[in-house]
Parts: sequence; structure tokens; C-alpha cells
Amino acid sequence: MPSICCSGDSLEVVDDGRRRVQVQVKEPKLTRHLATNIRITRPYVQRKPGRSPDEHEGELPLGILLTGGEKLRAEGLTGNGIKVAVIDSGVDDTHPGFHGKVVQQQWFRWGTPLSDDDHGTHVAGTIHMMAPDAELYDYRVFGEEAGFDVDEAIAVAIVEAVFDGCHVINMSLGGRWPSLNIRTAVQYAESNGVIVVCAAGNEGDDDPLTNERGYPALWPEAISVAAVGKAEGFPVAKFSSSNPQVDYSGIGVDVTSFKPGGGLQQMSGTSMACPHVAGLIAALLSDERLVFEPGSKKDDFVREHLEKYHVVDIEKIGPDNATGIGFLTYLDKDEYEELISRFLTVSVTI
Repeated sequence: MPSICCSGDSLEVVDDGRRRVQVQVKEPKLTRHLATNIRITRPYVQRKPGRSPDEHEGELPLGILLTGGEKLRAEGLTGNGIKVAVIDSGVDDTHPGFHGKVVQQQWFRWGTPLSDDDHGTHVAGTIHMMAPDAELYDYRVFGEEAGFDVDEAIAVAIVEAVFDGCHVINMSLGGRWPSLNIRTAVQYAESNGVIVVCAAGNEGDDDPLTNERGYPALWPEAISVAAVGKAEGFPVAKFSSSNPQVDYSGIGVDVTSFKPGGGLQQMSGTSMACPHVAGLIAALLSDERLVFEPGSKKDDFVREHLEKYHVVDIEKIGPDNATGIGFLTYLDKDEYEELISRFLTVSVTI
């Protein structure tokens, strides 16, 4: 079991004496405002049983279709060779929908049945449906029993994901106050070329002029994802947090994905938008035509590629606090408009 400690301006992680890494903190502006007694908690999401009424048996969920999952598969971009870390409440690897792609599980907290902690399985299911050949690494950081506090578990899980060679980290979690350990671990991941994708948060008040703060999404090393609905114009979900650090938006309302024990269920939250983006990135990274320039930062390269080829400007013209630069999809304008007209005609938000 790895241990983690933070002293002064560095974070040290030791795993049974076999691996040791010390990461220097780049004096982040927020460190002097850190609160250490408030930890990240399980995200609140809205749940519904079964499949959304606008989806048909045997088809991929509409959120996956709108993000381009079917087109990615048709073009052979399935996440082959890519490892995705799911830092969450645990994943039911026995769900038949995963097809054996949950290849590693490391749980830092436990004690709560996955039937109750169903969030992680739902999140991982969306990533798998977006990038079906990507390998999923399950790092559980929520549960009633543990050897780690939640914040400490998250920091260790991030570093473990880097050690394990993950290319993308999905964190559909967050909290009001920043943690120095988590910030340092996120910096370490980003500096090692790992793409960190985070949910923007569900504290929104339906007013893009007010800022709702949530970490780790607020840090510049993370891609912050807001939630929009499956309707014409991709309306912003009322619960979705808004702030100037929101980068992109994804489908986060009535999202259909896997349920522990088998079957499907719907959830709503930025937690659900986040894995659509993480899965899209995983699929894109499996494209052998993508060539990284020597010396360039992988996070910068991925952002530039997304903004050049895969962003649909929504809400207001140009970047905005509610949806960032826009909605991410592999579809072109005609393709996603055809899907919307085929499945949905009325704009509905929650």
C-alpha cells in the first residue's frame, strides 16, 4: 500500500520501498488559502432507472452518439493501446458490458457495496462505450472503510495512475476547497503527459454570471467539463457549475450507462459529462496519425487538437463561463443536427 506525505513544497509517495517519487510544487497562487479540514465528497447526482425514453434498444446511448462514439468506432478509433484511470467510487468489473476491459483495480477505500456506490461503474461505462478498446484502471477513493482519508486517497491514486502508465485520468469528483496534495499530484500527472479530465461541479444556480468554485477542475492542469442536455442547441444543465475555468461541455443530463450487478440506469451531473470527454480523448489518442511535436506539452497538444477539430460553439458566441469553448464531439455540424432532429425536438433542461 503506497504512503504519501506532503512537507513544505514537495509531495513524496513511497510504495513498499519499491517506488519513490518526490514532486516539487510550483508555488500555486492558491496554496496560502488552503483548507485542510474539508475533504472532497461523493458527487451528488440524480438517478433514474433503465434507459432514457429517447434511446432505442440495441443502440448506443444518445449521449455517446452525440459525442461521436459510433463514428469513432466506424473509423477504427476505439482507444486501442490507451489506458484510462477512473478515480471514483469503484467499478463493477463483472458487468458484462465492460467485455473484460477493466484490467486493474486498486482500492484505497472500501466497505460500501457497489450497489450503493454505483457512481464509478456508471462513469466507467460511459468511457468504455466511447472508447471500447481502451483499458480501464479502477482506483477506488470512496467508501466507508479505509486506510486513507479521501483527499489522500485521491492524491495517491493520481500518482499510481501515472506509475501504471495511464494516458488519461477521469475524476468525476470535486470539492469546494483545494487540497495541496491533490494539486501536486495533478501537476505531477500533467508534467508526465497524462491528460487529467475533471467534472466542473454540480453547484450551479442557472446564472453564468455567478461563479461556483470546485476543485480539482478549477486548476489549469485539469480539463474542466460542464454539463449540457441532449436537445437542440445543447442547453446548459441548471445544476452545472459555471466559472471562467470551465474548458468544455459534454452530455450530462439523463445519461444512460452501466449499473453495478448488470443492466443500465440514468444519471445526471457533470460527473456524467466528464467521462464523455475523457472517452473521446482516449479514442482520439489511439489515432496513429496524431504526432506529438518533440518538446511540446501533451496537454497543450490535446487542447489545441480538440479546439481545432472537435468543438461546437454553443450558449454564447465564443468562450463563456457555462460551457467553456463549447461542446466536444467527433461529429460535424450536419451529423449532430441530424441526430438531434431524429431523436429530440423539444429543448428540456433540469
